Amino acid sequence: MHDTDKILQKLTELNSDLKSLQGNVTQLQNGQAALQADVKELQDGQTALQNGQASLQRDVKNLQNGQHSLQGTVKSLQEGQIALQTSVKEVQEAQKSLHDTGERRGKVLTGIVQTVSTILEEQRTQRTDIRSLHDQGRSLHDELHATKEELKSEILAARAEAKRDTMDVKATVVRKLKSHEQRIDALEDDAGIPHPDEN
Repeated sequence: MHDTDKILQKLTELNSDLKSLQGNVTQLQNGQAALQADVKELQDGQTALQNGQASLQRDVKNLQNGQHSLQGTVKSLQEGQIALQTSVKEVQEAQKSLHDTGERRGKVLTGIVQTVSTILEEQRTQRTDIRSLHDQGRSLHDELHATKEELKSEILAARAEAKRDTMDVKATVVRKLKSHEQRIDALEDDAGIPHPDEN
């Protein structure tokens, strides 16, 4: 009678261990679901990054279109400069023929030269700005590409780690279940209790 109490107590303990193990399995499943949610969030982040890259490409295209437009403006300025140079030449010729108005025309010529110099300086500044914008666009593109590759490798690493963790936990659970089943079978054999799955 005393042995039967011990066996019943052991069975109760084993049953409690099984319940605890089942709770651990449930926690593992919940953790796996959370990990899948994290992977989905990473994928959503990758999609957002791709959308940002597409937006950047559109911005770069707009910048290129602006550059073409600016080149047209520069061409117009160059044509204006040629026309201005022609005007300067005409003014110089007029100065020779109209010596009495030479001082006034000299001031006009000085103003025109300053204007041309200002135009040339602005043209040089615009070219520098365009080069700077090109470099920034290229740098942003490189950063986006590097970020995309880094995100992809992180997702792959997270998936591989989750798979390894799941396999380890499953193996541990299976080992414990088998161990408990063997202990229960041994106790039932010792107590002479028939196995429920042998009916």
